[in-house]
Amino acid sequence: MAIQQARITVTGFAPLLMNNPQTVDPFNKYTKLKKAITNKKAGKTEDDLIELGNLETEGKLFFDDEVGVYVPTRWLTEAIVMAGYTTAKIGKDKMRGGLFSTEGKAKLFYRDMDKVKTITDIIMNPVFRNRMLLPQKGVRVAKDFPMYHDWSFSTILEYDDSVVDFNGLKAITERTAKYTGFGDFRPTFGRSTAEVTSV
Repeated sequence: MAIQQARITVTGFAPLLMNNPQTVDPFNKYTKLKKAITNKKAGKTEDDLIELGNLETEGKLFFDDEVGVYVPTRWLTEAIVMAGYTTAKIGKDKMRGGLFSTEGKAKLFYRDMDKVKTITDIIMNPVFRNRMLLPQKGVRVAKDFPMYHDWSFSTILEYDDSVVDFNGLKAITERTAKYTGFGDFRPTFGRSTAEVTSV
């Protein structure tokens, strides 16, 4: 057994949709702000609906004041774990015990990122927004998501070569990037290519 490292660079060829799950927490600040609008008894105004869309978009972002927009590296490790058996006959528990992130956040690079200095620059720019009409309780409702084009990220993973060798890791990662993808509403969104190199 030896712990090895591999650099994985993921490059999207379909737009990436983000959906941070933080708003499932009833005490989350975005959950509270949205609730103040959705609970209005007098009916929602156009300004209310615009603000609700802005809050939805901001709440679904993965954003750090120092890193900027980022991808949680658990997206990548979990995708590899889930695809391990299909591609290389490695069970989920075994793969989870042999694959490790070296960082929690991988900086996302994307088209027009030079226009983004703060989180507001994303929320207020339609280039980074996508609105979808989704079924909910028998009706369709409008939902907003942050969206990125021409995106990529890179990170280093550590792996136990007694669990998965380099060629196995490469094959699994390439397949999951192309056919499963990352982010929300995959594989319609978030499909990509992956380059895996030994470090």
